[in-house]
This record gives sequence, structure tokens and C-alpha cells, in this order.
Amino acid sequence: MRNLNRNKRKIYYALRTGDTANVDEYGNETGERTPTYGERIALMCSVSAATGEEAVQAFGSFTGYSRTMCVADNGCPIEEDSIIWFGIEPPSPHNYIVVRKADSKNGIIYALQEVKVKV
Repeated sequence: MRNLNRNKRKIYYALRTGDTANVDEYGNETGERTPTYGERIALMCSVSAATGEEAVQAFGSFTGYSRTMCVADNGCPIEEDSIIWFGIEPPSPHNYIVVRKADSKNGIIYALQEVKVKV
């Protein structure tokens, strides 16, 4: 799997680093946790216009995603639950989250789900 440079678009991603406990107004833990993310990193990769036939084959009958992202580098650190900025730039809130990862000998395909983040 190789990506043509003309098909690559700039995205930003942040890897999940852990969780923090939510607390109420009295300082007591609520039992809920909020994910925390590392720094934002730029990456050039191929992002689909919509889900395609290749994505259906790579992820089986899983349909909980709106785009796919293809990276030819098997050393790409993006994992499931990473957040993605596509078509926008930080510091605005992210607009995609990685829900599936399918790696092969020649590259990695990620399933991206669009999310709306409250500011």
C-alpha cells in the first residue's frame, strides 16, 4: 500500500495518554473518567471522501465510521481512541476519533468516526 503525494492531506492527531477522574463541586469523585491526550502532531496521509469498498473489506461488516484514513508507514503510532483534526486545525476541538485500526504488511487503514465536541 503506497500513498501518492497528491492524495495526501494534512491532519493532526493526539494519542490517548490516560484518564482523569471526574469530581463534583465538593471534590468527590463521581466514578466517571475523562480521557486525556498528549500533544497534537501533524501528519500527511490519505483520507477518504466517504466510506468505500476497501474499508468494508478491511473492517468486515462494521459500519460505525464515516471516513477511512490510510497510512503507508507501519510505524505510525496512531491507535484506537486517538483523536483527529481533519479539515480544521488546532486549537479548535477535534472532529474525528479513531474507532478501528486494520494493519497489514504494507500499511494501516483507520476507521474514523465524526464527533461533535462541545466547547
